[in-house]
Amino acid sequence: MIKRIFRILKNHFQNYFLYYFILSLGLILGIIIGSLLINSFSFNTKLFILKVSNPYYKVALLSDNLNHSIMRASILSNIYLILLIYLISVLNIGLFIMPFILLIKGMLLGFTVGFLVNSFGLKGFLLSIGGIYPQNIFIISGLIGLGAVTMSLSKMVRRPLANPMLQHGSRKSNESLLLTAIYSFIIIFGAIIEGIISHRFLSFTLDFFV
Repeated sequence: MIKRIFRILKNHFQNYFLYYFILSLGLILGIIIGSLLINSFSFNTKLFILKVSNPYYKVALLSDNLNHSIMRASILSNIYLILLIYLISVLNIGLFIMPFILLIKGMLLGFTVGFLVNSFGLKGFLLSIGGIYPQNIFIISGLIGLGAVTMSLSKMVRRPLANPMLQHGSRKSNESLLLTAIYSFIIIFGAIIEGIISHRFLSFTLDFFV
């Protein structure tokens, strides 16, 4: 079973490498743009974007009770994102929307890291390595994979607004469902890591907002 899963993953990556590349490029471009926009906003606007882009700051700056709240906020936000991607797949518009979603994700990630580095210097960079990068290795990998599956389904579909899972062979449908489940699991796993690790590092930045 494990060998079959790796074979399916490998074949999908090879067959749709262009989609993986486009999504990765969109993410990188977004990170660059997000980091360059740091000095374009007022402090209050930066604070608002920070709350939107990072579950830890969303909870820590709005609530005194952090017990399990960060993990719950991270899991819920990523579940909503996964459901949005599912909807995009069903509507057969993933080919056009997914690069934009990865661009926005990259901008938020780049903004968060840029804010920490800009505000705390080397300390902010080190804190971002421990508090932001570990979970995003999984979340971003899962999003790129899930996005590539969605884009590949859009290419296969002939009729607009029709469910792509119902329009090609059962084998392809099963493989697409399996890939979707794997990449979704990777995203949720990253969210769990975020709930466990991020507060241990990012809590050192809270004095800045007091």
